[in-house]
Amino acid sequence: MGFKIVHLTRPCKISIQATNMLLHFYDDESEVKVTLRDVDFILFDNTQFTITGKTLQLLAKHNIATLFIDETFHPSAILTPYHQHSTMSEVAYAQVNLPYEFKSNVWRQIVVAKITNQADVLSFLKIEGSEQLQEFVLKVESYDANQDEAQAARLYWKALFRMQTFRREQGSEDIVNVMLNYIYSIIRACVAREVSASGMLPVFGIWHKNRYNAFALVDDLMEPFRPVCDLYVKLLLNNKYYGANNLTINIKRDLVGVLNSECIIINGGVSTLITAIGLFVREYKKAMMQGDVKCLVFPSINHTKFRDEFF
Repeated sequence: MGFKIVHLTRPCKISIQATNMLLHFYDDESEVKVTLRDVDFILFDNTQFTITGKTLQLLAKHNIATLFIDETFHPSAILTPYHQHSTMSEVAYAQVNLPYEFKSNVWRQIVVAKITNQADVLSFLKIEGSEQLQEFVLKVESYDANQDEAQAARLYWKALFRMQTFRREQGSEDIVNVMLNYIYSIIRACVAREVSASGMLPVFGIWHKNRYNAFALVDDLMEPFRPVCDLYVKLLLNNKYYGANNLTINIKRDLVGVLNSECIIINGGVSTLITAIGLFVREYKKAMMQGDVKCLVFPSINHTKFRDEFF
């Protein structure tokens, strides 16, 4: 796996030269070479680029998480490899035949992890509501039968941004929702890459089911990581972009930069967000193949990282 994040904001042509990705920028005729094996994530943040078929092929072959942005600056597509895993049929069979009891138990743990991290966000920011969220954690049932996730979300969003009128909506154009949607799309692309690399089929989710959603499993597995994104957006708005109304290039770069931030604690150690995503997906696959939910490891927030960066 690579370590570089490539964020393309200028019009350019992307092609392949030997083992390098060649970037030819139209505005000043400059060229940049990037070794493909060093790239972990690439974000096409404008529509004024030309890309060769060979480039797309090698991005998939090297399992590079790739996200495309449309002309309104909203995420529009992700590129995932066409399953290259050697035991794909075995993994797919296990996935589509998962017992209801296993899926319900896993979803319960995912909801518990998400609400726990939401409570941790409020606690870190010294905002009231953390204790109430912890009460929801204690009563989450199998498959979240009482919809504690939804009830916790209403309390959480109202407390986090302290706006009576704030509503968490995917299509909203206010700066908070736009930043959240942007960073979630980045995380979604990374989870999709790991799901595909593991041999699992992203269309078969644990809880999410929608005939129009080809990434149901991806949406399930990214849930515990959402609160760390929420905290990052909140701190950026409070400390660096207070009063911002538009999603500028600098804001986008900061949001993409969270991938290499050691903001996660998982499996007893500190990890970058992008590494933690890979570990979490692999451990889910292990749990699925063994039918043992005890294999699961969930992410939590590294307070020290955020404290050192923003305070």
